[in-house]
Amino acid sequence: MRIIDCRQQTEEWERWRNRPTASEFGKFCTPARGDYSSGAEDYAAKIVSKQLGTYTEPPPSFWMDWGTEMEPNAKYAYTLKTGRKIAEVGFILPDDTDAYGGSPDGLVLGDNGYVGGLEVKCPKAETLMVWRKRGVLPVEHRPQVQGLLLISGLPWWDFFVFHPELEPFLLRVEPDEQYQTKIAKNLLRLLKEIAAMASVEQKVQHRLVSPTASTVRFEND
Repeated sequence: MRIIDCRQQTEEWERWRNRPTASEFGKFCTPARGDYSSGAEDYAAKIVSKQLGTYTEPPPSFWMDWGTEMEPNAKYAYTLKTGRKIAEVGFILPDDTDAYGGSPDGLVLGDNGYVGGLEVKCPKAETLMVWRKRGVLPVEHRPQVQGLLLISGLPWWDFFVFHPELEPFLLRVEPDEQYQTKIAKNLLRLLKEIAAMASVEQKVQHRLVSPTASTVRFEND
């Protein structure tokens, strides 16, 4: 694992995210079975658009803003519950390629360095209750967590679910080698799709007219 020393939510961090990133592995890898997803083509286009500088990020939802606001409290609660220290890092890459990576919520520190990782979720109360009752990693987050384990090479990743008025839910996730093999295979296919799309796209500057104009006149009219 290689660690990129940058702060999340900065321009530098966004540049590192112009490639497949673990939080979006579910866009090309089906969560339950790990098959190549029908949405992979759209995700490849998003990556190329980011690389060209033509991508527009949609506004965050209420629950995305809520999660961002609650994350520091969740990390504090995790430290209180486990006694473990968290290192915040910007972006991580595997040892052998820059083609993909991920943004951990934290890397967990032990006596001799990093011993695991941390993924924090701060959903509505009802969601926490359902996840606790089921007692397993929610399938929709499987590509992300297994992807982070694959990228980092760490032996476990703690999935920590926090709500300010409920007892948190903590689940330790270990590598699923069979599922990770599928992620790796799908990544190779996605990267080929990205390269093929990027080879025929280029950024241009069109001459634009006023959006209120009812008629566009051309020089030869």
